[in-house]
Amino acid sequence: MSPRPLYPEEPERIGDYRLSGVLGEGGQGVVYLAEAPSGARVAIKVLHHREAMDAESRRRFLREADTARRVALFCTARVLDVGALHDRPYVVSEYIPGRSLAEVVAADGPRAGSGLHRLVVATLTALAAIHRAGVVHRDFKPGNVILGPEGPVVIDFGIARTVDHTTTAAGLVGTPAYLAPEQFIGQAPSGASDVFGWACTMTFAATGRPAFNGATIPALMFAITARDPDLSGVPDELRPLLAACLDKNPGARPTAADLLRSFTESDPHDAGRASSADTPTVTAVSPPGREPSTSIPSKSRRWLLGVAAGLTALLVTGVILVLQREAPASGTLLYSDDFGNRDNWDGYTFSPDAEGDNRTMRGYEIDRGVYSLMADKSYPSNASLSPVPAKNASTVERQVMIGVTAEVREGSTGRASFGLLCQWDEDVPNGYAFMLGLDGTARVIRTARGTNLDVTPPVPAEAPRAGQKVRIEAACRQADAGTRLTLWIDGTQTIDVVDSEQLPDGSAGQVGLVARAPEAGGGVVTVSFDDFSVHRPQ
Repeated sequence: MSPRPLYPEEPERIGDYRLSGVLGEGGQGVVYLAEAPSGARVAIKVLHHREAMDAESRRRFLREADTARRVALFCTARVLDVGALHDRPYVVSEYIPGRSLAEVVAADGPRAGSGLHRLVVATLTALAAIHRAGVVHRDFKPGNVILGPEGPVVIDFGIARTVDHTTTAAGLVGTPAYLAPEQFIGQAPSGASDVFGWACTMTFAATGRPAFNGATIPALMFAITARDPDLSGVPDELRPLLAACLDKNPGARPTAADLLRSFTESDPHDAGRASSADTPTVTAVSPPGREPSTSIPSKSRRWLLGVAAGLTALLVTGVILVLQREAPASGTLLYSDDFGNRDNWDGYTFSPDAEGDNRTMRGYEIDRGVYSLMADKSYPSNASLSPVPAKNASTVERQVMIGVTAEVREGSTGRASFGLLCQWDEDVPNGYAFMLGLDGTARVIRTARGTNLDVTPPVPAEAPRAGQKVRIEAACRQADAGTRLTLWIDGTQTIDVVDSEQLPDGSAGQVGLVARAPEAGGGVVTVSFDDFSVHRPQ
């Protein structure tokens, strides 16, 4: 990788080191190429200024240096120095020249023959040493394997954890295509998760494509958690080992040390013939506290099938996905309405077919005991707000659990959608919308000063049919990293995301009902609501 020149605003020196270029930049910091007083080239990673202002980010950054020092020198870049530049901590490490595995495969094609075997042994040796030092890497991928002049080196311990480190906030860290399935349901990553990422990386090295494919993030998550890996093109002698590592059940995967012994203590060309291609076996050494496993089937046990439909794990700027399955909480009841009588909602009678000023796009249908909304090209966003919490309440309810039973009416078509609102300020407008689309998608949308943005990409959901009742429940709760937004459809958690972006200031925090249709046309929805409730979560 060729460094880019320094920009005029970038420093020329850091401590005793003279900078000569920039090797890369990520979410955590900038990596400079520099020259030490001895003349040796080094890499200096400097924490971003915005990150340096946060005590936890500083602690995590400096832990990277301590973590790297615990790992054997032959498999990672050696840490040489630690310091601070205007209160921004930096770590100086050995510079490893060379391209990443991702760059090499993209430019030169998949690895094969003895070159692939050497890569397998070298990376397994590195991973076994990392685990022996009590470290979980958590982001093993082609971009973090550098093919240096003296062999492959595993880099970037920026998100690594020591096994005795306690995580206080739920979250998902890593690159989606190389994450293990258990990480999508909130389980802490382990050595078994690294083994899964290693196997995905070796599949990429051997074939030039990922072990799991998906055109969208949700499709990729579903593939990882519910489908068998695509190992076509992987050499026969490697396929049984990789299949064992890609078992959905982390407890069934071999350890890195176990894999290394299996690969180096026997002829690798005999590995594919040692047992049936459908049921290869690899002796596994279990971590402390876990019963040993003697045989690992290559086919997925599909123990995560029940969670796959709700997966939308993604790391995007300002968004942290929590992804924990839990039943909707109730707590203190603040308000409920079965719409059998007129209350303090918009007191119209629903009459979308009336002429002129008598036409109403939202209102009560007392004879049916429902409250109905209609949205189309002429009225693309139709919202009605609950009387509780009140718009001008002295204390804004920032934590609420809301639920409603909805029924789509005949004639609803296209890309229209309907759902619930929380933390809503109609005067700005600001707030969150939890939407179920007629096209079979569910989404959470942040509205900030009238601009609508998806908090996380839409996820698949069962498309509602006319006359079908569907229960929609949503929670807005405060979390350490922002606002936690959870959507349940018919009791199944579909989206659980923490939005770290703050809504613009607003004095109102209402909840309500909403129906929307594309402003450009091509959609219309009429939906009736019943059994509305608002709770303060426990």
